[in-house]
Amino acid sequence: MDQAALVAMLGAYLIFILVIGVVCWVLYGISHMKALKAVGYDKAWMAWIPLANMWALAEVALDGDESMTLFGSLNIPAIAFKLWWVVGFVSSFIPMVGGFLNLVLTVICLGTCYIKMYAKLDGRDEKDVQALGYVSGFFPIIAVFKFLFGKYN
Repeated sequence: MDQAALVAMLGAYLIFILVIGVVCWVLYGISHMKALKAVGYDKAWMAWIPLANMWALAEVALDGDESMTLFGSLNIPAIAFKLWWVVGFVSSFIPMVGGFLNLVLTVICLGTCYIKMYAKLDGRDEKDVQALGYVSGFFPIIAVFKFLFGKYN
């Protein structure tokens, strides 16, 4: 294979990955904007901005409270919960365990946001949707499909 063919293949691969990324971003934005509107959040447009959407999800989960209680006893101040993704990013620089800590923090915080939103949108108790919320924190595509195909306003 000559060099020009290799560059053409890599270019095609890059374009393919870029298209997939844009499609995922659009689906995520549409679904989360729909869910944020359904719970009455007045800044639902934040769903389209990559890190602002985490802030919006945390605000909806906090529902005006000064702190978030995780695992029944651990109180996290509201601003720390809204900026959990910054802590996750910083922790990812810790050698050996940083990536794992970031993943755990993401699953816990994003999962908690999804638990609160699922409970509000479905009119169910948080304990009923807890498992789905944490799995959605690990696989956000679940939340995308739930929000896209849910019967919310």
